[in-house]
Parts: sequence; structure tokens; C-alpha cells
Amino acid sequence: MNRWFIAILGIAAGFIFGLVFAFFFVPLRLEWVPAEQSELTAALPVLNPEETVMEQAVYEPDWPAFETRWAEAPEAIRELARVIAKGEVPQGLDQFDPAVLSDGYHAPALDFTRDGRPVPYLATLLQEAVMAYNLAAVQALLAQGVDPNVNHTEALFMAIERRTPTAPDFMLFPDYDASLPIVQALLDAGANPNVQQYGFRDVTPLSLSNTVTNLGAMIALINAGADPWMKPDFINGMPGRSLMESLASGAGQLATAEILFRVLRATRLPSGPSKQTDFVISLLERRVDTFATGSGPDSRHTAWRLDQVLQLVGKSLDRTADTDRIRAKLSAFSYQADGGWYLAEDELHSRYDAPLSTPDRGDQIWGP
Repeated sequence: MNRWFIAILGIAAGFIFGLVFAFFFVPLRLEWVPAEQSELTAALPVLNPEETVMEQAVYEPDWPAFETRWAEAPEAIRELARVIAKGEVPQGLDQFDPAVLSDGYHAPALDFTRDGRPVPYLATLLQEAVMAYNLAAVQALLAQGVDPNVNHTEALFMAIERRTPTAPDFMLFPDYDASLPIVQALLDAGANPNVQQYGFRDVTPLSLSNTVTNLGAMIALINAGADPWMKPDFINGMPGRSLMESLASGAGQLATAEILFRVLRATRLPSGPSKQTDFVISLLERRVDTFATGSGPDSRHTAWRLDQVLQLVGKSLDRTADTDRIRAKLSAFSYQADGGWYLAEDELHSRYDAPLSTPDRGDQIWGP
């Protein structure tokens, strides 16, 4: 009896030891079961860490907020919006008139005030697709004739502000890669790049893209006809500045100089009024005199950037004689030892491993 008991204990101990050994020393593999297998089997994947890629949900709809947005829309439109919010492409769009698919549906509970004026909240299918980062739905709607300019082109404004959800909270040049294809699709379909937000604000898609530092959107907008010389009449009682004037004014600041350089390099800048171009040249000269004529490292680093900015400004505005004169005032600097862009030549946003504190200079050496 004792012998049998000891034998059973030995077998059990060996079995347990084998399980422990397998758990700690045998690599587990995760293999997803093919779709054609039964639902019961498919619900039990086998672990394989070596082949697993961590996936994060790009967008998770806030369904109570969704219901508020679409409370007064017809059920058929609300169902299309629900499919879009899930990240899918609604079927049967060709059964609807394009005007119905384009229309804005009032959500009184979300009405708000801007600049002292009431703004009715209108939900549109395009806006819902923008919120869900649903490029395929945007393309499908536009292909059916949906008007991108409905509701004062609000879909474009929304797309410009939509950062990639998985990006870090702080980036010197934020990541908008997830929404840039949507911005481009809307512009390709005829979205107005010079519209005023809500129809009355002194905010255009281009000024908004500058405010949120969406470098990719700035370039796409100018190439689609956005006017970088357009200036609002007044902002808080003060005369406004155009994008070009704003960037030139801030060109002594490292990131702003880089934005101006990238915009000039990647777009065919339209000619501006002579008075404004003169003003831009004068602003750049003041920045040179203030920040880039000393002998210290900060002056040399700033001179490195402004030298390249001025080269492109001269070519773009046909003012090379003026910009060459200003360049001659710059601190003596080395193209390899001083300066440096924060972004590589093919980048539109900061690298995810970039330090949270802004370094005094970038490490990317490339020129116009």
C-alpha cells in the first residue's frame, strides 16, 4: 500500500515539475485561429509573444456623446453615423441624395458661443468620420458627392486639430499623421482652404494649423490654395497679421524659424502685396539684428537657421538682393558645428523619443 502511495506521489510530483519547467523555460507561442474554425475554438487563441504586436485602439466612440450629437437626425442618417463612428464604411451610400449625406443636423444641447456670437452645433457625417479617424469613410462620402464645405467647412477645421491618439502629450512638433490624409482628401475634394471658422471668426484653416503647429497641414493647405498673405481685419481690437508675417516675426525663435523654412521649402509660395513682402523682409532683418549678430553660441546657432530661411525667402519673394544684404550681417558660423534642425528632412513631427525639454539646437544638418 505504501509502495503504491509513494509511486502515485512520484508521478504527481514529476507531472507538476514538468508543468513548472514548461511554464518558465519553454517559449509560449501565440497563434490566432483561422476565421473558418468554429466560434468555440476561435475564442481560445494560443499565446505566442514572439509574433504578437501590441495594438492600441485608435478611437473609442463616446456613445452617450454620439447620441447627443445625432439626437435630431433621421434614423437612417443616424445609423450611417453609427457605422462610421465604429471605424467602418457604411454600405448603400448611393441610395441617398448627396445633399442628404452632406447635410448638418442640429444638436441644440451642444450649441455654444464664440467671440460673443451664438454658434449652432451641426453634426455631419464627414465630421463624424474625422472624429473617428475614418479615412475610408471620408473617401466613400466624398466619392458620393458629399460637400466638404457644409457647416462652414468644419470638417476641415476638425481634421487639422486631430492629433494621432497614441502620440505623447508633449511634442515640439506634434504628430498629426493619423489625420493628415483626411486633410488632404478634403482639400482634394474642394474644401475651401481660406474659409472663416463658423462663418465669422478671424480664424482660417491655415491660421489654425499654425496655432496648433500642424506642419503637414500648413504645407497641404498652401499647396491647395490657402493664402499665407491673408490677414484678419482685427483680433481683440488689434490689427491682425498674415501667416507669413507671423512666422517672420517669430523667426528668432528656433521652432518658428524651422516652420518657416519647411513651409518655404515645401510649397510654391504665392506672391504677396508689395507692402506685406517689404514688411516680412524688415521683420527678418530685425530678428537678425536682435538674435544673430553676436559672437556667442546662441547667436551662431540662430544665424545658422536664419541664413537658410533668408535664402529661401529671397528666392520665393524674388528679393534675393535684399536677403543677401541681410545675410551678410549674420554672425560667423559653421554649417557643421553650429545650428541644426529639430526634424529630419522627411519628418513632419518630432520623434517619439525626443527629450521633453527642448534642446538648444537640433541635430539634423540639412539645407535648402
